[in-house]
Amino acid sequence: MTAKTPEQIRESYLSFFEQREHTRYPSDGLVPENDPTLLFTGAGMNQFKAMFLGKGHLPFTRATTSQKCMRMPDLENVGRTSSHHTFFEMLGNFSFGDYFKAEAIRWAWELLTEVWEVPGDRLSVTVYKDDNEAAAIWRDEVGLPEERISRYDEDENFWPASAPSKGPNGICGPCSEIYFDFHPERGAYPAGGPADDGSRFVEIWNLVFTQFDRQGDGSLAPLPQKNIDTGMGFERVVRVLESLARGEVLSSNFESQLFAPLMDAAYSHIGKQTPFGTPDGTRVRRIVDHVRAATFCISDGIAPSNLKQGYVVRKVLRRAMIDRHILGADLRENWLADLAGLVVDEMGRAYPALAEARSMISSTVAAEEEKFASTFFSASQRLDVLATKTVDRGETRLSGADAFLLYDTFGLPLDLQKMLLEERELPVDEDGYRAAMAGQRSRSREASKISDSIIGGLIASLGSPLPQTEFVRDTLSVADAQILDVAEDAETDTDEQDDEGLLLVLDRTPFYAEGGGQVGDTGIIRGEGFVAEVIDTVSVQGITVHRVIAAEGRPSKGPCSARVDAVSREATARNHTATHLLHAALRAVLGDEVTQAGSLVAPQRLRFDFRFPRALTAEEVRAVEDTVNRWILANEEVSTEDMSRDAAREAGAMALFGEKYGESVRVVRVSNQRHGEDSVELCGGTHVIRSGDIGLFRLVDESSIAAGVRRVEARTGLGFVDLAREQDQRLQRSAALFKTSPELLTERIEALQAETKELRRELDGVRSDMAAERLDQGLRDWNGLRVLLASVSGVPVKKLREVAGDFVADRCDLVILAAPDDGGTSFLVAAGKLAQERGLKANDLVKSLGAAFGGKGGGNKAFAQGRGGAASDPEATLEAVLKEASLANS
Repeated sequence: MTAKTPEQIRESYLSFFEQREHTRYPSDGLVPENDPTLLFTGAGMNQFKAMFLGKGHLPFTRATTSQKCMRMPDLENVGRTSSHHTFFEMLGNFSFGDYFKAEAIRWAWELLTEVWEVPGDRLSVTVYKDDNEAAAIWRDEVGLPEERISRYDEDENFWPASAPSKGPNGICGPCSEIYFDFHPERGAYPAGGPADDGSRFVEIWNLVFTQFDRQGDGSLAPLPQKNIDTGMGFERVVRVLESLARGEVLSSNFESQLFAPLMDAAYSHIGKQTPFGTPDGTRVRRIVDHVRAATFCISDGIAPSNLKQGYVVRKVLRRAMIDRHILGADLRENWLADLAGLVVDEMGRAYPALAEARSMISSTVAAEEEKFASTFFSASQRLDVLATKTVDRGETRLSGADAFLLYDTFGLPLDLQKMLLEERELPVDEDGYRAAMAGQRSRSREASKISDSIIGGLIASLGSPLPQTEFVRDTLSVADAQILDVAEDAETDTDEQDDEGLLLVLDRTPFYAEGGGQVGDTGIIRGEGFVAEVIDTVSVQGITVHRVIAAEGRPSKGPCSARVDAVSREATARNHTATHLLHAALRAVLGDEVTQAGSLVAPQRLRFDFRFPRALTAEEVRAVEDTVNRWILANEEVSTEDMSRDAAREAGAMALFGEKYGESVRVVRVSNQRHGEDSVELCGGTHVIRSGDIGLFRLVDESSIAAGVRRVEARTGLGFVDLAREQDQRLQRSAALFKTSPELLTERIEALQAETKELRRELDGVRSDMAAERLDQGLRDWNGLRVLLASVSGVPVKKLREVAGDFVADRCDLVILAAPDDGGTSFLVAAGKLAQERGLKANDLVKSLGAAFGGKGGGNKAFAQGRGGAASDPEATLEAVLKEASLANS
């Protein structure tokens, strides 16, 4: 059979169904829109649920897609089996109340055996045990022998599989799966069917006859229409077709052309090849799979985080880093970002969003590598010590307490511990781990807010347990504090070699520790013989840790005074209260669907992330600003009250993103009685006394940071004044460049734009005249037709379309033009009535030109156009395509 590239296989599938009146529809995102029941898109049908239910409004009843999918249940099988992946592509064809079983089955067989030339005797199928109709079509219409048609119950051949006792699962129906036989030399067909021998057979296509809606009681209610939902594993079928073309069985999907560049890069990186089925082979394939998955997720706006989809991205990247480490690579040297770039190179043509997000993908993956590497080595060394002690004690598994210590203190999750312990064949007491987690959940969540290395360094330095720190909220200074402990801070960078970075723990402090989005306070701590500059304040398990630089002397245990930087605290307080007002204003203007997704409150600025599906309009931005400033000008009191969590909830208080609260909470309220506006939030941060203290408020940026997540940044008070001055200076400089005043700058720019537009019009006219001369030279008589064939540069394609239409209307029968530029070559064909009668159709010629130029195009029989790569002699390429058309129609 003819060898095909993965790109050709994908395109031939989609084209096959396009030719059968299916609309080629784009892939949905990896995070389904408006479907909170799904963490990721796991099948091609997800975006068509409404159509299956007869409630959709898409203008077609047949569709075909190549869908990006992500499934985490197969995580542990990745690299171990020949066919499992986290991220994969699913090819699909769909019918919404149009065709049904007969067409779906016949077309599947036609594509596999006639288009792709898969030997029919290598294929077998399964059907639902009671689906006599599907079995008869396979047997009587396709001609498949009865022994290669296996019947299974609904656990195998009813999709999704869910017995009535398991509850509802919505859209469902019986299915028929198509299997390929990799090893026919093994002889007799298995009595239990192909699903019983995964080493010999692989499922490549599932045809689902979607006709039911499973109800809450498990009953099957017929859908308003019978539908078709098919899913073909792209990676699997590439392996099948490549194995047939090469005459040898590829051991796994990872050995195909689809993965070859990534596998070669991995082999080069670790300095050896690793066969499938070996421990190192599993690790290399897992690295390739996981980085591929993370790359597609990040391009879809899913940033690594500790929540939902973001947690999955972080998890697969860290699993890949662990595998890299076990294979002998140095995690201090980033490499996964390079592999992600190769994923973009290989898949960017099929999925242009990858190329558009290249920079974001690279920087995101590199940042994750650096973050993990900074804490991994201390964690892995501690794991080695604990594992050795476990074995020396004669125990057969790592204790739950030790596993929890590695997670809580060193930031090493359980699944990564298990990966590192694989070589020792030492399991983990997972029940004990979960018990320890439950017992200290509140403590672990608080500790996770700051750097793992700070936690580990501090705890390791303490001579005895410390009490929780008293926060003295209503003052900027405390004269009678006590330093309880001092430890070195390995993470503090200082400008002077003699400066020493330290961690100080006081019994009581006026310094606010980072939390609720607010940065930690800065200031000065003084004692006998020393002065320490506080550069940050964080909290570890209820203990306030002051990160300091010893400016004079060296701090030691004993009496001290502590003073917060008043200017910085006041600026931060303005921004924190403004953040509350901003949150309330966004909900007032955009609706209650706005929910917080993160924040940063610093002295210089505030940043607020929120879930919202689109960008704000200019009118909405102004409305938000006006609402906040109206609140500020009302100069209302900012009140605080401690109350129970239930009472706060009844009062309508909103909780801040990522924060955990005890039974007693602090409620911050800002009211605007004149306009009936109220901001009520749970918050332990610092705030202004009255709303007027904020000064003024201005949004300076609004952008997207992830799918469905927006970010706004703002300035208040003196920050707003500084911003206004900077903008005024830029305006003055701009006006000077245009030799006018700021007041007349707009009119000056408009006049220059009009002048530029006129000059461009004149230039286009000159180019058109030159092109007309060039086109006249391209006119010729050919096979009884008047033909214009030419390559013209420097003329916009839009203008060439007009010229082609004019020529076909008045002067010739067929126009074939190429327009080369720096980025490639555009091409178009216009065919008159006589040319069409001779069998020369514009869309057919453009298809041939697309192949010749390495691109694609489309249109109809009268006019078509396309775009391809650069060519050394575009006109010769046009000549060759015309000659080929002449031979085909002779």
